[in-house]
Amino acid sequence: MVVKKEWTEDSRLYSINTANKHIGYIYYGDYKPFVEDNYMVTVEPELFENFKNNREFRTYFSDNSDRDYINGIYNVNYYYYDKINKHSAQIMMPKKMNKGFIGIHFDSVDIHQNKMAIIISDLIEENKQLFLKVFKTI
Repeated sequence: MVVKKEWTEDSRLYSINTANKHIGYIYYGDYKPFVEDNYMVTVEPELFENFKNNREFRTYFSDNSDRDYINGIYNVNYYYYDKINKHSAQIMMPKKMNKGFIGIHFDSVDIHQNKMAIIISDLIEENKQLFLKVFKTI
């Protein structure tokens, strides 16, 4: 595995590469926690019909859109919090192996309250297990 510094203006960014293949990024600086906000859940059939083919965000029809949105029913990833070396971390795991990302986000990693995130896009099972172990050793 090779970690390579990438050019950015406002934070530090490193790409994670293996066997000449790009598999993820490490972000350090001002990075927002993980959130999926590129979809809409509605109970209105007309609204669903108007937006169902929109390429900007996904649209879902539901009998209880508030509950489904709050519970993340249509999220691509699962999210949970864990403590790693006394630091609260947000963990992101794909619901399906071929979609989503594997990631970890820390809100504050130093006295300057810089944030850090590691996001892996190559979702083979071997990477999933490897990076879960890496996350626990940070």
